[in-house]
Amino acid sequence: MASDKLAMTLRLDVAARLVFFAPMSEDTPNLAASFARPKLADWRTLADTALNGADFEDTLVRRTASGIARGPLRTQADDPKGAGNPGEYPFVRGINPKPDTNRPWHITQSYTMADPAAANMAILDDLAGGTSALLLYLDPAGTKGIAVHRLDDLKRVLAGVDLSIVPVLLQARPLNAAYAAMMVCCWQDLTRDLTQVCGGLGFSPVGQTIRHGMDFALLPGKLQRTASFARWAADNAPGIATAIITSSLIHEAGGSEALELAFAAAGGFSYFKVFRQSGMSANEAANAIDFSLSLDADVPLGIAKLRAARRVWARITSACGADGDACAMRIHVGTSRRMMSRRAPYTNILRTSTAAFAAVAGGAQYISVEPYDLALGTHDHKARRLARNVQIILQEEVHAGAVMDPAGGSYAIEKLTDDLAHAAWDMFQQIEHRGGLVKAASSGWLGEALSAQRKARLDAIKTGKQTIVGVTKYMQKGENLPEPAQQEARIPTPDVSPFPTEFSVESFLAAAKAGARLAPPKPGNSNPNPAFAPTNFCAPFEDLREGDSK
Repeated sequence: MASDKLAMTLRLDVAARLVFFAPMSEDTPNLAASFARPKLADWRTLADTALNGADFEDTLVRRTASGIARGPLRTQADDPKGAGNPGEYPFVRGINPKPDTNRPWHITQSYTMADPAAANMAILDDLAGGTSALLLYLDPAGTKGIAVHRLDDLKRVLAGVDLSIVPVLLQARPLNAAYAAMMVCCWQDLTRDLTQVCGGLGFSPVGQTIRHGMDFALLPGKLQRTASFARWAADNAPGIATAIITSSLIHEAGGSEALELAFAAAGGFSYFKVFRQSGMSANEAANAIDFSLSLDADVPLGIAKLRAARRVWARITSACGADGDACAMRIHVGTSRRMMSRRAPYTNILRTSTAAFAAVAGGAQYISVEPYDLALGTHDHKARRLARNVQIILQEEVHAGAVMDPAGGSYAIEKLTDDLAHAAWDMFQQIEHRGGLVKAASSGWLGEALSAQRKARLDAIKTGKQTIVGVTKYMQKGENLPEPAQQEARIPTPDVSPFPTEFSVESFLAAAKAGARLAPPKPGNSNPNPAFAPTNFCAPFEDLREGDSK
């Protein structure tokens, strides 16, 4: 009897599946036709009834730091359309027409340890474990990056690395001209064909001047150095980007998404104009610029931010005469440092994983995942391996790079992208109305806007409107934290000839090959602007917790 019932159930199930998957003919009735087409007004009436007098906006509508409404319902009427196709202007849906199944994006690891030999060991280990691109923090003092003083030090860092297939990105630094010369010499000495080299020289004089409070009067000379290297790269190594727009500067200081994208647009426009004035074509000028953005754990907003960024940049470059792929924004994404907690470090793995997923779905070319113990300063081998494996899982198991623009067509994502692009464009116009990014920063306007946005975010956390898991809510007492790293020994500066005071690309390349040294800058050369200082949103609340040292 039981077997008869089971057989009947299976026959009914198969019949249902056959009906469900059968192709519809002209005679097949439309089962939805008998239902009235739903109207948004009817849904709103039901929603207001369910709210029982509570305010609709306060209860159901959330807003981003840029003031953009999110939800609670998006429909086909909210789709702005015009996003185009992947690989086509305005590149909202990505800069490639189809996914690269072998390497959908570059798994990029960053290196900050002082000792060049230790950095090399970590690099070779990471490359063997799946890393495909390198982000080098270089610092002659050895306090904020690898202690590279001369070309031999950089070659020691990159020993055993096939630079013809591994892109190298230099993190923006005030002393980038000398480091750029060393990196070019490495490419020349360690590769056969410079036209196949891919990477970035990390010139960011505008961002560095703003962040470190350096003399704005010196900026024109720094921009000319940048343009000279950009001209050299266009002629000799077109796969190397010279300038990097580090709009993560705004993000990490607590700025809104719209301000970050406006900063990126205004910074890119500043370099574009300088490059054009130096004789480069519009396409050459656009190709000489890369962008670095930060994403936090808000996946929909992160996806929309990258899509909106490409739209804004494509509009600027096309209006300035660039065309084709030159209008496509190449993006490096780093997972946000401002969201990394010290007291609940293991929750950071979840935060960085979701941020990395947003970067993939948003179409980034390079992605760096911060180690979970970043706020503790430990950066041990396990943390680095976990950070790397987050991306390997996204590639190999999640298959996140197998589909172009996977969020495309979602009314919520499309509307958020469009609103964010318009908000960023409006703020970009405000910056240009003030004379451009440099004047907007030197006048104090940019810093004031950023400070106000940072305060609003911290107030939202303080009042409970925004939760930080493990820090402001769901705390765990007595959690075992990783041991802090031992202080690295200071690397002495070699006593050899410095780089020349008079600049030309040729003179700096010759000096680098001759072993010229780069010494740490003298104290007092900069006065960092507090408005642009990196802000960890967890730190103020962790400091107040019992037993934590301030």
